[in-house]
Amino acid sequence: MGPNALPVPISRYPRITDRWEVENAMEFHRAIGDQTNNLFHYVSIPMASERVSLALTYRAVEWYSMSPEVRDFRRARDASGSGSGEGDVWITSAFQLVRQDKSPNWPDLMLQVTVKTTAGKNFENARHTNSPGYIFDLHAGRTIEREGHLLHKVQFFGQAGLFVWQQGINSQNDAFNFAINMSLYAKNWTLTPAIAGYSGWIKNGDKPIVARLQLGRQLGDFNGFLGYQYAFRDLTTHMVRFGLNYQFTWSKWPA
Repeated sequence: MGPNALPVPISRYPRITDRWEVENAMEFHRAIGDQTNNLFHYVSIPMASERVSLALTYRAVEWYSMSPEVRDFRRARDASGSGSGEGDVWITSAFQLVRQDKSPNWPDLMLQVTVKTTAGKNFENARHTNSPGYIFDLHAGRTIEREGHLLHKVQFFGQAGLFVWQQGINSQNDAFNFAINMSLYAKNWTLTPAIAGYSGWIKNGDKPIVARLQLGRQLGDFNGFLGYQYAFRDLTTHMVRFGLNYQFTWSKWPA
């Protein structure tokens, strides 16, 4: 399938705040015989202050071009091997279980439930699965503050859980989903390396593992970022993304 059919989820630090979060980005995927560009949109809404949030992830449209070899390998029906299509919507409910600032001996703990819709188009050209799915995972994180130092904050966070999606008509694939991340804060800059992936049981390209590195620059409530992803297996080899993240408080939203 294309790189946006079942992408490795993007990890975020597991602490819910009373702030809305909006992120828009461009993503560029490159591999031999497959070039894909797509829009990326993310919105997180605080439903209960510091306890529950609702988030939407949407790759609104992708533009792709496959070589004849990749087109035939994926059994795509369009002879040109190129075109565009709409992506899936992923809906995530997050529940804060423990907060480090309230329980210093504990890490930040959060439970997430994510549902994959069937909004993605172009199944006939192997771009999206046209099948539902869901993710249950537990997220944990620890923040270390170092006032007066150049490297004034370090965050360690990760997740582990179950990633399930429908496979054909009468079967499903069950995968172990995981991620390990670290964020380094120096003045207004943030550097986040990560390893993430999932591992299914059917062995049909369902075991992607990726390494990620993202550099961010904070400007008030805005955070501009540039990221790179390298896939060791089962996904488009190289991916570059850049965009802008905006966080704000909407006082009219009920607490």
